[in-house]
Amino acid sequence: MILPVKQNDQYGGWAELSGLLRMDPDFLVLEYSLKDDVLGVLNSDVKTLKIPYAAIEDVQVKKKWFSARFEVFLNRLPKTGKSLTLNENCLSLTTKKSEFERAKSLKSKLMLHVSEEKLQRIENEENNSEPEFQFYTKKSDPEGLKNILRGED
Repeated sequence: MILPVKQNDQYGGWAELSGLLRMDPDFLVLEYSLKDDVLGVLNSDVKTLKIPYAAIEDVQVKKKWFSARFEVFLNRLPKTGKSLTLNENCLSLTTKKSEFERAKSLKSKLMLHVSEEKLQRIENEENNSEPEFQFYTKKSDPEGLKNILRGED
């Protein structure tokens, strides 16, 4: 499923980021380019941002008057360069109002994939024979403590 998206609130109305959002087996992929709003000429080459599913915390889709907002909340911040704007931990993109149902469908599939990824990581941690931390308990000695300095048993 591919969702056409835009981000036009970053350059003061002079430029607009437009692209496509899609799911790959391991990543949420955003392919985008910058377009000059005044002349309508592409200013940049097509760039790709791959967000691993483990970095996605939540996804929200909001219906606006003339558009829909697709927001991806991250638990790790990717290196995006200057062409893509993140508001704190949120990648906020807009799409046409007619694409609202497709955006909701993409959100559902994406959150299902993110949940399956989290479950897979939990299962891998449980199946690991060596836990990250090991805890030891001291067995109680009925005879008391041994005196190491005197060599007594």
